[in-house]
Amino acid sequence: MKFQILWVGSTADVEFGEAAERYRKRIAHFFPIDVVEVAPEKNRQKKSDVAIIRAESERLLAAVPRRGTVVVVDQRGEAHDSLRFSKWIEKLSIHEPNELSFVLGGDLGLDDEVRSRADKLLSLSAMTLPHQIARVVLLEQIYRACTLIRNISYHK
Repeated sequence: MKFQILWVGSTADVEFGEAAERYRKRIAHFFPIDVVEVAPEKNRQKKSDVAIIRAESERLLAAVPRRGTVVVVDQRGEAHDSLRFSKWIEKLSIHEPNELSFVLGGDLGLDDEVRSRADKLLSLSAMTLPHQIARVVLLEQIYRACTLIRNISYHK
């Protein structure tokens, strides 16, 4: 199985970027993983939120692989605890060992077209999370799932 994480690029908080990279490297010890950053919309102050969401969503959709499972991270999605999430990933790695792509929107969210492309909608929390924190939470949970699958002491 290979993980691909797609998100709208943003460097607003370097610390969150460093944390995300730390978990990406940890995941890479278990499975191949690529992070694909699509360009954020430029001249945002001159555009409506709807136009920004649509443009960024189109870029994300263009980057989604044609094969594999696509998971869109969205507050309307299904919530999992860490154990259930790890079992789901383990099952996919056995039965559908292609790419597993996670798609996260930018700070304004995602267009419905992206949600309709998803094989699964996944909620990280009932609370609204800043997109950079959502990245770190997702990567940490993928790393946690990897350690659970391999029976490595990390999950408490």
